[in-house]
Amino acid sequence: MISIVIPARNEGKHLADCLSSLQHQDYTGEYEIIVADNASTDNTLDIARSFGVRVVSCPEKKSVAHARQCGADAARGEIIAQADADTIYPRFWLKKLADQLSAHPEAVAISGRYFYKDRFTWARLEYALRYCLNRLSAVLLGRPMLVSGATFAFYRQAFLAVNGYRGLSYSADQYGISSRLSKLGKVLYDKNLYVFTSARSVQKPLIVIMMDILVHTSRWLLYFAKGYASELLQAINRTRTRRLITRLAPVPTLAIMLVAYGYFIPSSPVFGKIYSAGSPIRNVVALTFDDGPNEPYTSEILDILNRYDIKATFFIIGKNAELYPETARRIVAEGDVVGNHSYSHDANGALSDFGAKDLERAEGAILNNTGVSPHLYRPPHGKKTPWELAAVRKDGLIEVVWSVSANDQHVFAFWGTPTPEFFAQEIVKATKPGGIILLHDGYGTTHNNAQADRSLTIKALPLIIEQLKAKGYSFVTVPELLGVPAYLGAQ
Repeated sequence: MISIVIPARNEGKHLADCLSSLQHQDYTGEYEIIVADNASTDNTLDIARSFGVRVVSCPEKKSVAHARQCGADAARGEIIAQADADTIYPRFWLKKLADQLSAHPEAVAISGRYFYKDRFTWARLEYALRYCLNRLSAVLLGRPMLVSGATFAFYRQAFLAVNGYRGLSYSADQYGISSRLSKLGKVLYDKNLYVFTSARSVQKPLIVIMMDILVHTSRWLLYFAKGYASELLQAINRTRTRRLITRLAPVPTLAIMLVAYGYFIPSSPVFGKIYSAGSPIRNVVALTFDDGPNEPYTSEILDILNRYDIKATFFIIGKNAELYPETARRIVAEGDVVGNHSYSHDANGALSDFGAKDLERAEGAILNNTGVSPHLYRPPHGKKTPWELAAVRKDGLIEVVWSVSANDQHVFAFWGTPTPEFFAQEIVKATKPGGIILLHDGYGTTHNNAQADRSLTIKALPLIIEQLKAKGYSFVTVPELLGVPAYLGAQ
């Protein structure tokens, strides 16, 4: 018998589809469905009862792990299968996990993959990264690292033997429980055991997602470090080399995570010196604008800056400088600073020598159209590699990112179009002394379309300036903030 446990708190929107998919499984053996209600206040309970499934109440502590534990405590099956209320289960799901566990007597648990029901830009990249990391982890550690609570099953006796989810401090219903179970037997990873889940947990602005990844990675490293030191010492004290290698196996995984942190997090110093802010002892900030020139928005921004007697730094794209040479020259002529933001704004140019060639091509385009050679370089999307930074240093440039960003209107894609007031508020709230503020006057090398429309920035910019001035801030260019020349050959 298999017991399927579904934790639920206010899942009225999704639960019916989930239960319907679970009640139409191909599995011919006996199974039960348990909904562990975690203090729902909507119609979750009514939906569960209408499907005739078992319902257990667990309002004492609002957490997924607590609800899963309550459901597991009430389970009667030999196998307990974790499920999620916002997930759809293919007809073969239950049969496949049962068959796999039966075919591998050394296994105590099995995990699969999940795909999102709703498509979004970076979904395929996430799928690939998750799959590669789990395959690598399966080879090095003998178990998947990224276990999904939506498709994970284990033997009840093994679960009881490791005390369930109780006492787990990190990701109890995923990494925590799989780590515990792996001490009793193998945790299988089957790429064909897949489900379709809601994308609500990742439908956030990209910058918020990156911060989530950083936070979770830090928590995982701390959790891992607590037990790793003692295990390593025990392994060193043993004479058998194989055991030592087994204990050292997580090191490549950590290296991969470190490389990903260096590449995706703009301010990370993993590969070399990056400037993301100036000294916090002065109450000054630097306004920067990426992806221009892009008319009419770049000229409108320059008009606003002149009105407030402020100078800013424009990280311009070489191709756009060729398209709007007069605007590029105007930026320099009016005392604002021009920085290099690549020639073509290729999102992943840093991964190959294309990035270095693109950087040099931009240098020529900017010099030909403005008469200056920028000392500052900002990589597209803040992505960098060791060889990209080496090319920056070789050309005598310094790499500058940012400390404050609302990513203009595109960060709000999942929230709806914000008001200028809200946009300005988000910037001002995040600004600290010495900050470098990222705004946009363009959108890559595209023009005259909805994405390149920077009307929101134009409306919000005066509010940002006035609110920061009211807080005592003054405005400088990035070279002034960092105490470096604006252009090569300048003193």
